Amino acid sequence: MKNALVYLFALSAGAQAAVGVRVILGLTDKTPTKWDGSVSAKGARITGIEPWRFEGEDALASGGSSWNLSTHPVRLFGGANQQGTPPVVANGVVVWVDGDDNGSLDVTTVNGNFSIRLADIPFGKTMQALGGRAAADRIPGASRIGASADEQDYPAAAADKSGNVWLAYLEFKHNPDHNKLRWNLRERPANFDNLQARTGGDQILARKYSNGAWGDPIEISAGGGDVYRPAISVDGSGTAWVFWSSNEKGNFDLWTRPIVAGKPGRAVRLSDAKGSDIDPVATTDSSGKVWVAWQAWRDGRASIMAAEQKGRGFSKAALVSSSKGNEWDPAIAADSSGRVSVVWDSYRAGNYDVVARTAASGKWGAETFVAATAKYEAYPSAAYDKSGRLWVAYEEGGDRWGKDFGAYDTNGLALYQGRAIRLKGFESDGRAVETGADVGAVMPGTPSQNAAATARQSDAGAFTTPDPGNAKSRVLSRPAANVPAPKNTMPRLIVDASGRIWLAFRSAHPIWWSPLGTVWTEHLASFDGKAWTGPVFLAHSDNLLDNRPALVSTRGGELMVVGSADGRREFHRLGRLPPGRPAAIATLTEDPFNNDLWTNVISLPPGAGTLAVKEVPKPPAASVDAMDSVENSAVARMRAYRTPDKLRLLRGEFHRHSEISADGGNDGTIIDQWRYMLDAGAMDWVGCCDHDNGGGREYSWWISQKLTEIFYTPGKFVPMFSYERSVPYPEGHRNVIFAQRGIRSLPRLPISSADVPGRAPDTQMLYDYLKKFNGIVASHTSGTNMGTDWRDNDPLTEPVVEIYQGDRQNYEMPGAPRTNAENDSIGGWRPKGFVSLALDMGYKLAFQASSDHVSTHMSYCNILAKDSTRESILEAFQKRHVYGSTDNILADFRSGPHMMGDAFSTPSLPELKLKLTGTGPFAKVQVIKNGKYVYTQEPKKAEVDFTWKDNSPESGKSSYYYVRGEQENGEIVWVSPMWITYTGK
Repeated sequence: MKNALVYLFALSAGAQAAVGVRVILGLTDKTPTKWDGSVSAKGARITGIEPWRFEGEDALASGGSSWNLSTHPVRLFGGANQQGTPPVVANGVVVWVDGDDNGSLDVTTVNGNFSIRLADIPFGKTMQALGGRAAADRIPGASRIGASADEQDYPAAAADKSGNVWLAYLEFKHNPDHNKLRWNLRERPANFDNLQARTGGDQILARKYSNGAWGDPIEISAGGGDVYRPAISVDGSGTAWVFWSSNEKGNFDLWTRPIVAGKPGRAVRLSDAKGSDIDPVATTDSSGKVWVAWQAWRDGRASIMAAEQKGRGFSKAALVSSSKGNEWDPAIAADSSGRVSVVWDSYRAGNYDVVARTAASGKWGAETFVAATAKYEAYPSAAYDKSGRLWVAYEEGGDRWGKDFGAYDTNGLALYQGRAIRLKGFESDGRAVETGADVGAVMPGTPSQNAAATARQSDAGAFTTPDPGNAKSRVLSRPAANVPAPKNTMPRLIVDASGRIWLAFRSAHPIWWSPLGTVWTEHLASFDGKAWTGPVFLAHSDNLLDNRPALVSTRGGELMVVGSADGRREFHRLGRLPPGRPAAIATLTEDPFNNDLWTNVISLPPGAGTLAVKEVPKPPAASVDAMDSVENSAVARMRAYRTPDKLRLLRGEFHRHSEISADGGNDGTIIDQWRYMLDAGAMDWVGCCDHDNGGGREYSWWISQKLTEIFYTPGKFVPMFSYERSVPYPEGHRNVIFAQRGIRSLPRLPISSADVPGRAPDTQMLYDYLKKFNGIVASHTSGTNMGTDWRDNDPLTEPVVEIYQGDRQNYEMPGAPRTNAENDSIGGWRPKGFVSLALDMGYKLAFQASSDHVSTHMSYCNILAKDSTRESILEAFQKRHVYGSTDNILADFRSGPHMMGDAFSTPSLPELKLKLTGTGPFAKVQVIKNGKYVYTQEPKKAEVDFTWKDNSPESGKSSYYYVRGEQENGEIVWVSPMWITYTGK
């Protein structure tokens, strides 16, 4: 992409352009087509021009008014040719213009010329040109808040009475060698010490926007820290208060600090209890007092807390939420009469519902429901209008969120099958209303590869109800299909002084991909009291799905959106993913992607003063699904179980993905992975989540490590430090687990040829890396193109294998239930990868099951451990005291004093004792010895307890024995082997 000089020139202009015009070219192209051209202005001044989805030889010409570009095949993960010839999609330029609506742009291209009158493209309207081959729309002016090699993220903003804007944000400082630390390798390093190199850490900074310029950063927290999302509000005296979470000796506590006369005042600690205090939100009430609410974890459960300003400090935290479920993602708003409302989402009923509670005259009222159906209703944002009506925006997903979804069962919905933004208002007497016009009519519909697609959220059909027939009708060698649906997420809501409602949200439309993953972009809708305007595309908002901008307004009809963008819309190749063959080792020395803060400023006419609304039914109280009650009993039974050795049973998995993975576009946010594991999955331990924690990039690794620390509650919930190392067949994808923080992912050596036998240097290096840092690894989907031919194994560092994967299939042995076969192998057919072949080679591998992408609630790695700590979980893995299942099936498999995973000798005939407690009757339970069925029982009941003796062992030979149990409802348990050497005669 030959555009650096002009691109940087355009974006570093001192003054922000009044407006941008996005010119999209090649909308109907069927093959790559040249669209070289130029632009000039009449009655306006062009202040800059920049690329939109440039790649390859696309370039802006010197001087900034012309370009050389071609349309290209759509960018999708794994190449665009997985299902035939990929379609060609449009790209174009953004022209920044200073002028009024009397101005126009003249666009000249090799395929025809056209003019754009600014008056013809008000916000929310797209103009077609050249018979539909080109289009243009208006976008708000954008400017970068400084430029730095460091990462700026998590902005929060508030306005003071003088019209100044106060901004708080997090800044992460890279290790100076962070690019080098992720490079792939040409030869094995002498040691792995650099993979424990410390980062520069992060800190909270603040800036003031006044008289059209941003002031210098103000250091709120010390540099080199470990901090999380900030919030900010300005009290009645004009003092800005910044809130943030800081890791103090392994515990994230909440702090606040005022900014006095442009300098930070005394820091005040707001929490000191054991458990993470995170996600603060803040507002100022009508008397000028600042209020803050946040999520507080106590003894493994999350509640919502709040505190109010008391002079130069804050009150003792008040418990706002009252349920026994986990409470998430608070929002806060205040009206002109003294009321302060906190809104959040709650898992109290076995699904996410939106709940509100209001304080008036210092007293908290009762909780009320904003949304309480069986659907997924979460991530609220709240604001009061001038009449004292509370507005709440939230995102809506499907029923049975996070329940059974995978290749063999679709009775539930995966985590990100689709989202719609909903908006409700509540009068002071509790009546519920909606805007007179449908907000869904100005939001993108199902994301399209066509940038000018006109589908809207309100056009979407049913996407919130699970389809059990989905898995039954899946295409051979393909996973269960995702349901086409809108993907509008993370609403941010504000009502300005004129009463105009502003609603920002993220969408994947138009579909595009880069090596960082799916490109998500902020869009904007606005209600003037009568009609909605939108969708308005916001430039330089391309980033992760969970990227929440700050909205602030200092006058009616004007909005500033402050967000973080990493630049992923422009396609740059990153060498680390895919890992590559010897000739394709990464040569890129600098990471081209970086989080910077940007502002988008939009002006529309002030609101009408009053809002046209219509009354809707008040949400009913939530109720618990009967299916969840049955599951809760099964989970409680497993948690209460203790083996004769006093080991406890911990359910979990260590193979999930999120938005951070390059192929995670259908997985949802990384926070939703934690929500699933804590709530819908009710897991006791987990490894989360992505390919090299984001391609080995330091900042995404840092985020993943931070969240793993935040959600750790010893004795209740144990996240391990984990990532997937994806090396193609014949070496294989493997999932890595550590009990300690701070170990970077391991770069690659060139991979081996499937046609040449012998050990793989890269895999051998991996084993040594794991020994250095006391980690373990498990191969996954071993019978696919992501699998292995079992040329390598190390008994100390690779003690387990992912025998079954919810997104795909079982790799136990040919002909086993849910196993892959030549005509139906999701991910490619590699028959040398069956686990039975590894066992026959003498490898000692325990069994576990995990999800991978999309799949939920149907694959578990069950651990028998001394206690619920990271150290005990790692020890259990190393001892192979692990088994896999598709449901909450209890298994205990023993031989004398030994148990599953053990290898031992005995002079007596091997005697195996099995105990199973299923979630339904077992149709078949089988003992497998050395790959052959040696005992079968058909219990027809859920409780199985038997002893079987091998009466014909071969003296001096080690044999492996394991058990597979199949329930009548299709659920399966794989009980890990014991390796027994019979020494008798």
